[in-house]
Amino acid sequence: MQHLAKYLTSAPVIATITMFILAGALIELNRFFPGLQYGTYFHAVP
Repeated sequence: MQHLAKYLTSAPVIATITMFILAGALIELNRFFPGLQYGTYFHAVP
């Protein structure tokens, strides 16, 4: 059990979990608010 706790507190595991959470948040934001990455959410495209 001590080895598992040491593994879960290692930097690569924390970085991987952070990347998955960030990717999921960006995907969900893009689903609910499409067009944010282009800057077209608050004004219409001509």
